[in-house]
Amino acid sequence: MRLPRPARTAFASAALVTAVFGSLSAAGLLAPAERFAADALLRMSLTHMAPAARPFVTDVTIVALDPQSLRAFPSWPWPRSLYAQAIERLDAAGARALAFDIDLSSPRDPADDATLADAIARSGKVALAAFRQQTSLPGGGELEVASVPIAALADRAAALGNVLMPVEPDGVMRFAPRWSEVGGREIPTLAGAALDIATGSPAARDTTRMRVDYRLSAGIPEIPMVEVIEGRFDPRLVAGRAVLIGATAAEFQDLWDTPLGPARPGVWIQAVAYRTLAAERAGAPVLRAAPGWLGCAVIFAACLLVSALAPLGPSQRLGALALLAGGAVAASAVLVATRGLAVDPVAPIAAMASMHVLGLERVRDRLRGLLAARERSLTAIYQVGEAAAAPLGGDPLGVALVLLADVVDARAVALLRAGADGTLDGRRLDWQRRGTTPAGDTELAARALSERATASVPRRGDGNAGLCVYAPLFAGTRAVGVLVVERESQDPLERVELRTLATVGAQIALLAENLRLVDDLRSTFDASIEAIASAVEARDGYTEMHCRRLAIFSVSMADRLGLPAEEIEAIRLGALLHDVGKIGVRDEVLLKPGRFTPEERAEMEEHTVCGHRIVMPIHGLRPTTLACVRHHHERWDGTGYPDGLAGDAIPLGARIVSIVDVWDALSTKRPYKNALAQAEVREILEKYRGNFFEPALVDLFLEILDEDGAAMLALTGGGAS
Repeated sequence: MRLPRPARTAFASAALVTAVFGSLSAAGLLAPAERFAADALLRMSLTHMAPAARPFVTDVTIVALDPQSLRAFPSWPWPRSLYAQAIERLDAAGARALAFDIDLSSPRDPADDATLADAIARSGKVALAAFRQQTSLPGGGELEVASVPIAALADRAAALGNVLMPVEPDGVMRFAPRWSEVGGREIPTLAGAALDIATGSPAARDTTRMRVDYRLSAGIPEIPMVEVIEGRFDPRLVAGRAVLIGATAAEFQDLWDTPLGPARPGVWIQAVAYRTLAAERAGAPVLRAAPGWLGCAVIFAACLLVSALAPLGPSQRLGALALLAGGAVAASAVLVATRGLAVDPVAPIAAMASMHVLGLERVRDRLRGLLAARERSLTAIYQVGEAAAAPLGGDPLGVALVLLADVVDARAVALLRAGADGTLDGRRLDWQRRGTTPAGDTELAARALSERATASVPRRGDGNAGLCVYAPLFAGTRAVGVLVVERESQDPLERVELRTLATVGAQIALLAENLRLVDDLRSTFDASIEAIASAVEARDGYTEMHCRRLAIFSVSMADRLGLPAEEIEAIRLGALLHDVGKIGVRDEVLLKPGRFTPEERAEMEEHTVCGHRIVMPIHGLRPTTLACVRHHHERWDGTGYPDGLAGDAIPLGARIVSIVDVWDALSTKRPYKNALAQAEVREILEKYRGNFFEPALVDLFLEILDEDGAAMLALTGGGAS
């Protein structure tokens, strides 16, 4: 039997939306919302529904290293004999298994370690913690380190267990690996190891991960460690149970976020994982995600329900949708509480909302023409505003012209720039469709600018009909230029297009003015740095142009190394400013013709720290520039000053500047010496290659000196001989 057309449409729409949202969910694109919803449902089920009794093969108790215990035994780390006493007390109370969530990977006092090892051996049911962690290396990459108990303890333990659990992208622990590789051996989780010992039946190796069932977290007994050691606990809390021993005090920083809230101790999470595994072995349902087919079926049913609401009015439809969404959330919470089945409500609710929007398509059709024009206008205004907010990146003026052309359907757009005198100066920025000529007539643009009035005139040029609009742009009273828009059509611009042209034009004017101010600030900044360098050189006539030569050769080396433009500029500024601290050195020391006394040398060496202190408050200087000022007298072998850095610990910019600085100092006349010939200078650089200087950088500098040295020195009027 053929279904009626409305029914076929409803089924087709529901199938399409189900496929879309099912794919989004399967691809993980809805994962952040799904994780949030799953945690909320779990908390809701625990708050409003009494948890069902869960059968356990054997239950668990926590012995906590809590604040009370830390006050009782304040000397941390504790003697391991205390743990031995705890093992004896817990064994005597009838514990089925003992698991230490404590790092025992470092040896301590041999006698103390032996006491604990003997206690572990006598018990025969102790599991110890192991874990594997990754550490980021300074030069990149990661180092994987396995932490296992010392052999004296590990050899006597009944099992080892992994205590690390993966953290989800939102920082929450929801899953645990059943087995992991640590130190070259496959081991279960610490919770799994404790359960194996307690039941006497080790589980088979399983590489899948399990969802920790936090519904089972209620009522886990917790005993302070000090009460165990002193024998003041109730043995009934231990008899026949597995006991997990670990830190709960905040001082240990073993606190993690869980679906039930933040800052839960790791040993508590291990205890919940233990109960999850125990419930599995008892055949009880534990928390698990619904199969994919069930999720798709729920989405499909939700979409069909929304289709059934089509005859209702808008307010009734929205009310019914709200009831459906609330019902989906409530049903999901009930399934989590009673069956441990996590059916995600996010995708069904999103699908229902999408079906509701699709049901309003006829209304959208009637408004589409007006909305489309306004959307393009608002988009252009917003995106031009975004470009204006970040004027240093890319080509914001070019982006603005392209957006404007799209809104007003232009064949070509141009910005004719005005100079400081308020008239067009010949600079222009163009956008045009392929095969068209640039927009605008210079005479008409100049007239519009002088009259400060927008003009719309027939397009001149290739004989084709069209319209050309000239809109003068001003930033306050200052003329920025003229915005020219050419269209194929002779129809005047509509009201929305005119408003867009005016708004975008004002933003372009502001953007162009901001870019001009930024350029002026850059010029002022560069001039200030040059002035500081000149002031330093003026104190020492023997080192005229010294800073500029350093800047030229340092930039050349940085460029040959392929550094980014920002780093090259930072090294150039560092070379110009490297000796600024000599402003603080007395003339009788700075200009002394003979050797320095130890006190005078100490004063001279202080110029690196003084210079760093001078330039550090300057806004806009990169860390590389500051490093060049402070560290250009460090040496590759660590014998330099002021901080005695060595090798790669010396910032690259400072390593570059130090080589050029020594070369220039040896090559020029100073109060205390004559200039050396270049052959002698090269011998000195090569002699200290690998001691004072990085070898590869010395080779690079000498290569540059051979290839381009004469031409580069000519840029500074000569200098080194």
